[in-house]
Order: sequence, then structure tokens, then C-alpha cells
Amino acid sequence: MALVASVKNLSKIYRKPGTDVEVAALRSINLDFVEGEYTAIMGASGSGKSTLMNILGCLDQPTTGEYILGGRDVSQLPDDVLSEIRSRQIGFIFQNFNLIQQLTVLGNLEVPQFYLKIPPHERRRRAAEMAERVGLSERLDHRPMQLSGGQQQRVCIGRAMMNNPLIIMADEPTGALDSKTGQQILTLFDELVEDGKTIIIVTHDPSVAHRCHRVIRLHDGDVVHDERNARHAVDVEGGQLSATH
Repeated sequence: MALVASVKNLSKIYRKPGTDVEVAALRSINLDFVEGEYTAIMGASGSGKSTLMNILGCLDQPTTGEYILGGRDVSQLPDDVLSEIRSRQIGFIFQNFNLIQQLTVLGNLEVPQFYLKIPPHERRRRAAEMAERVGLSERLDHRPMQLSGGQQQRVCIGRAMMNNPLIIMADEPTGALDSKTGQQILTLFDELVEDGKTIIIVTHDPSVAHRCHRVIRLHDGDVVHDERNARHAVDVEGGQLSATH
């Protein structure tokens, strides 16, 4: 299985403003993430999961240690380089959608390719194809306020997929949805994983974690649990992860 990302002896230390007090949000963590793996990160508030998510998403940098993404150490790169990496290699899905209210579904899907300077006609074509993939081909001209929560989250998933990222980062993606709609979104995630996408999802919901190949639990900045669900088998020779039922 191809290694997509890894963190080595990764720590993050925060200093409380106006004091010399230091707080360790992450403590010498070592983790590998392989292509096509569906990973849940869990933990109570203050466990370090948001800090880890931000570092994996190149939104923050570790204090010490390495973060290797796509074979490159990105742990101490400048902000402008990290911004380029986020655009090309990471797709984000948020609990509260973070869509641009003034843009249509098609316009929101085009945004990631706008920043890569893809020609308008090409990015519009790709956005239309992505809208069909996430089940929104009949909503292209609708704005976010005209969509249900589930439809808005489908736009977010499509937007995250537009640049074919190495990793999709999802932060409580079903947290703002009712249970039925949440299940529909998770089914779409299952389909993406079956297509070989690597997804890392932060969740408080054990039923969401149960769908994943792997569950990582953090406590006070340490990894206290890291194992694959028994309902999933790893096909090492075939180089892929497959569900067993």
C-alpha cells in the first residue's frame, strides 16, 4: 500500500499568552496513513485531535518532528508554500459547510480550480461533472441558502474533490445534519473510499467511526488507541483496503 502521509515524533507546544506556561497539545506522535484508508480520529475536547487535524491539513505547523506528505517534509515550510500544497493536495470538508453564499453550486465547485488558474471553460466543465458525481446536477444554479443541509454538504464534498487531493480531511461532517441525511453523506464517503480516496475524519460519533477502516483515539496529546476495525480486512498483497461483512 502506498504511503500517503506520516508524522514522526510530532509535537505541538502552545505557550499561554502573557505567561511562560507551556501546554503540550501533541506529544511525540508517530502515525502513517496509506492510500485508500478511511481513518477516524476521536477524543474528548482538549485531546489534541483538532491540533492534529490542522497540522495534517497544513493549516498549522508542529513545534518539533516531521510531517511527510506525498514524500515531502512539509513541517516547516513557509505559509505561501503551504497554501499551494493545501490547494493541490488536501481537500477540506467542514461541519458548517463554509460555502460562499453569493455563488451557485457550480460557482462554489469551481473555486478550488480558480486558485489554480484553470481556464474558466475547463473548470466549469469539471465542476459540472463533479456536481453530477455528488448528486447535484439539477441544482447547479442554486445558491447555498436554497439547498438543504445535506445538499450543502454534498457541495462541500464535491469542492474537496475538485483538485483530486491526496487526502480528504473531514471535520465532524455530519454534525450539523439529521441522522438520515448524515447516513446519506456517510454512504457517499464510503463510495469515495471504494474509489481509492484517502479520508481522515474527526468525529465524536462511534457509529461514524465504526464505518472506518481505522480508529485513532487521542488523550492529552497522546495516541492511546490505534487499530483497524475487525469488520475491515487489509489486503496487503493487493495493495488496498477492503471491507469484510
